[in-house]
Amino acid sequence: MRKILGSTMAFVYLIFPMSFILLILLVTPLMFFSDVSAIRTSGFAGPDTALSMIGVSGLVIGISLLVPVFRRIYAVFPWLYPFVKIFFVGMVIINIALSILNFGYQTGSDTRHTLFFILMIVFVVIGRLGMSFYFHRNPVHEEGE
Repeated sequence: MRKILGSTMAFVYLIFPMSFILLILLVTPLMFFSDVSAIRTSGFAGPDTALSMIGVSGLVIGISLLVPVFRRIYAVFPWLYPFVKIFFVGMVIINIALSILNFGYQTGSDTRHTLFFILMIVFVVIGRLGMSFYFHRNPVHEEGE
């Protein structure tokens, strides 16, 4: 009975919060270019949702890794742990880059806009290179290996 209850809780956790987080992890890199384009063409900073997206995603992912019952999700779907780990780091890099761009567009100076656009690009490149170097040195395996 206890195993059935745990499996049911893990399934419900996968369906409700984890599916939402997986969708966010998939959509964030795709929306990055449209967000940057919207900020550049309008000349105004967009909504800065970086901390809330990182916080909520990190909380849900952290709970799924810390609670043993929810960790069963990664045993059933072995591809999910590497996916979540790599895409979460990518989402953090992208959201911080958007925050940098938004900070640059808080004033109407064209020089500041260009400077912060370049800073955003440099941050994304350095962040992705750092992430690649880290995952090259520490390959992501299935959870528990």
